[in-house]
Amino acid sequence: MESIDELSKLLEEIVRDDVIKGIILISKEGKSESMVILEEKINKSKLAAASATLLSISSQIIGKLLEQNPDYVLSFTPNNLVITLPVNTGMVLSALIDREKAESKGVENYITKIQNFSHKVAEVIELSGYPKKGLFMNVKNVMPEAKAIAILTKEGVPLIVHPMEEAITLSGMISAIFMISSSMVSDENSDYSVIVGKEGMVITLQIDNDRLLSVALPKKMKIKDIIKKLKEAIKESEKHSDLEGST
Repeated sequence: MESIDELSKLLEEIVRDDVIKGIILISKEGKSESMVILEEKINKSKLAAASATLLSISSQIIGKLLEQNPDYVLSFTPNNLVITLPVNTGMVLSALIDREKAESKGVENYITKIQNFSHKVAEVIELSGYPKKGLFMNVKNVMPEAKAIAILTKEGVPLIVHPMEEAITLSGMISAIFMISSSMVSDENSDYSVIVGKEGMVITLQIDNDRLLSVALPKKMKIKDIIKKLKEAIKESEKHSDLEGST
């Protein structure tokens, strides 16, 4: 708990810089782990999901085009700059910056500052061993027979997909099927969808407002038993929000 408190203090300290409006730490699964956001009008959950999505897409683009990993991603709006970067293999950091103030003092200075801050965050996370277990590992543990596991946004952007082959295409198709299922009955959202083949099936269900979980399995278990296990895995992953906080 000491290292978790240290991380919270780090986040609170960096927003004392009047150029930095907020800081958010997200798992690559798209789950907010800790945040300090000073601007009330900012949609915190949307920023969290968008940050993980942005880094996921950027990693795939720069990987395919340049065979590199992204150091950071800059997103400019008229009033703000968002700096998004990987902290380690499992975590993402986004900083919300006042664009006008940053440009007057030098955007490069704030990129360097956030990069240095991410290194400190990575050290604390490594010492704490956090997160102990994420949703992906929970699903893998309760469904060892799964042939594929995908965590993606509702828009069809892959966050974590294993195996990775055709991740973007498959995620788009999975999202489309789920959204079509959701629209088939007016005023009712889809609980889950199942594609059944001769020897296996693909089950997709909603994790939260922004993300979906999809699992490909052999046809050995009853669907209701699989859904129960998957929902338990989702619920268990939510219990590990020890770092969660906002102001």
